[in-house]
Amino acid sequence: MVRAGQTAVLGGTFWQQVVNLPQVRTDPQMNIRVNPHVIPGMAQAESISFFTGLTMRWFRDAFCAEEKLIAERLGVDAYSLLEEMASRVPAGSHGVMPIFSDAMHFKQWYHAAPSFINLSIDPEKCNKATLFRALEENAAIVSACNLAQISQFSGVTFESLVFAGGGSKGALWSQILSDVTGLPVRVPVVREATALGCAIAAGTGAGLYGDMASTGERLVSWHREFTPNPQHRELYQEMMSKWQTVYADQLGLVDSGLTTSMWQAPGLERRQRVASSPHPNYRCRSAFPPSPFGRGPGCGATLRRSLNPITITALPFSLFLHDG
Repeated sequence: MVRAGQTAVLGGTFWQQVVNLPQVRTDPQMNIRVNPHVIPGMAQAESISFFTGLTMRWFRDAFCAEEKLIAERLGVDAYSLLEEMASRVPAGSHGVMPIFSDAMHFKQWYHAAPSFINLSIDPEKCNKATLFRALEENAAIVSACNLAQISQFSGVTFESLVFAGGGSKGALWSQILSDVTGLPVRVPVVREATALGCAIAAGTGAGLYGDMASTGERLVSWHREFTPNPQHRELYQEMMSKWQTVYADQLGLVDSGLTTSMWQAPGLERRQRVASSPHPNYRCRSAFPPSPFGRGPGCGATLRRSLNPITITALPFSLFLHDG
């Protein structure tokens, strides 16, 4: 992540989607925040998916005690065992739709109540492996939506992306991310890429290295590259559009006080929903450029149903670059 246009997804407790911008450019919708880059002359757009890794841990600990015991006896990681089970589930997870993190809307940030939608009572189709794969697919879909928002306001197009952090240990998850985004996904040997980046920055500051860009390119090596499956890509495009529509309805339940938001920004107040016009945050057009692997991921072409009017009584976090 040392050159303009480079893109990464960092899979930890939260997932970050970061894009290097050749110059400072802000999001007029104030959905995505823009930070200074440590390398002069660049900025970095940053979006966040909430609790992605934490959701997987919750699922493992709440529902997969048997798999944890088996993994311990085999001397393998429980997530590896769950991924192996999930790899036998068809792409699309039989239509199961997880509702956890929304795409990023920094100016009015809240999420629906955690849910699984469209479950089946057929145990052959709907089981732990299905739900685990559905969670991995949903994490990739939310990442693709966030990257599309960045591309839309910045004009940056993506040729590939780096997948690092704990999530990148899963080969299935890496492949799903490639299929959903339609981009080649490269996984580094050192998965804890942020720690390596800090070490390179410290070494450069101490005079051990000449500059960060060339040093980063010299020290980072690659474990594996995943290329998108065009058939899965088309399926995930359809799933993305459906998910956005369903998520908007789930936000409506939160707005009506019937369910509890997974998280909302401190100081955010919502009035009861009274109108039915498209909310500007959810005019989600396809923002990714065409790729040689198929259609760009965009965010679907769905206009989400309106949300409640929102009043910000206390600014969450800190102010980031924003025009006006």
